[in-house]
Amino acid sequence: MALYETDDAHADRRRRVLLTGATGYIAGQLLPAFRERYDLRLIDVREMDASGNTIEGVETFDLLSDEDSTLEPLFSDVDVVVHCGHLKPEGDDPEVLYRGERRNVDMMQRVYRLALEHGVERVVAASTNQAAKWYENPFYAGLKDRVDPEDYPRPDSFYGWAKAAYEPLGFLYACGSLGRKLEVVQIRIVVPREIDAILFENEPPKRYVRELAGYISERDMQQLFCKSVETPDIEDEHGVPFHIFYGVSDNARTFWSITNARKVIGYEPVDDSEARFAEDIARLLHRKGLDA
Repeated sequence: MALYETDDAHADRRRRVLLTGATGYIAGQLLPAFRERYDLRLIDVREMDASGNTIEGVETFDLLSDEDSTLEPLFSDVDVVVHCGHLKPEGDDPEVLYRGERRNVDMMQRVYRLALEHGVERVVAASTNQAAKWYENPFYAGLKDRVDPEDYPRPDSFYGWAKAAYEPLGFLYACGSLGRKLEVVQIRIVVPREIDAILFENEPPKRYVRELAGYISERDMQQLFCKSVETPDIEDEHGVPFHIFYGVSDNARTFWSITNARKVIGYEPVDDSEARFAEDIARLLHRKGLDA
């Protein structure tokens, strides 16, 4: 069943979408909707997901090491690139983490460049709230109630730094200074999973509340990405087709603003963690007298 109907210049044909990182966790949530709605090309460095299941239709390419001549055909006949590719650095040494995440920035740059050079209209990238995760400190201290996508990025990890770097780099491509304007959407996903209350039984209540605030259901994730792909006009008030959207459901306890996603692409999340996890909330918070 379709998430919603569209009314734009592409309505008479299926969009051609290139999905990178197609065997990854986020892509796995998007694929059911994407397969229904788009003419897909799926790429990753492997054909299997983390559980060892082969993902149908995945072609193996490396966005970092393959030659331009190998990658160019992937970008030359698509309308939109949805970039979910990510290389996870190993270990916890800061220098190793920096170098590892720098490779992810380089990969994002290559996606932007090839998209611009080969006529792709739009790039939609899977990002993370960790691009501004430091703001959770004043949130926990009761000094800040909401983070807006326009707030200055404040990462507290190299992972978050790399995702934050995607954003001004994307604006550079969107503003037209490199030629035409490449449309760019960055989606800062927060908690893209069902929340296991057992994991928080011995944790401070604020940790559980944070998960509730950041929850996004699979169907809301699909809607957010599909509308980011399909909305015809995403130019801002200055004529720049660039936006950052937070990936959360319509949660009563939300800390991350989705006002701009509602306004620009008509995002209408249908789920609320307060209802989805009502029994767990009653057990972990209310019955302990710890309602947060």
